Amino acid sequence: MKCPSLAILLMLCAACERPGERTSERELAAKLLSGVLAYPRSTLVGVSAGQDAAQVTFTTPAQLSSVAAWYREALKLNGWHVRTDQAMADGSIAIYADSGRRPLWITLRPNAGAPGTTYTLVGAILGADTTKLQRSGSSMSSNRIQRR
Repeated sequence: MKCPSLAILLMLCAACERPGERTSERELAAKLLSGVLAYPRSTLVGVSAGQDAAQVTFTTPAQLSSVAAWYREALKLNGWHVRTDQAMADGSIAIYADSGRRPLWITLRPNAGAPGTTYTLVGAILGADTTKLQRSGSSMSSNRIQRR
């Protein structure tokens, strides 16, 4: 079964919307999360976006463990590198992955009072300032190592 990409799903949702209703948020979310898959049989709950980040929230009747396992596999198969994958004290799971310079945060939570899972996908634009800070920190670490 082939899963639709998030961009296609967001475009369909945007097409069903009245003109001018948060269209720019949906467009930014579609851009930032292009190529990211939504779990099969998920329902879009909401989209929010700022100037350099977007968040999309979905819900699915599937269990948290199934959704998490699916994302771990789907991310790897689609060129994403899972950097962190942690179970949190509240029962949620936080996954951070990147694809080149594209970051992706996924937070999965069991639904309260009902079966299923609610999850968020957050994508961001990495700014030039962030890159400079990373390079600066890396060179500082390299200089310390070389001095030893």
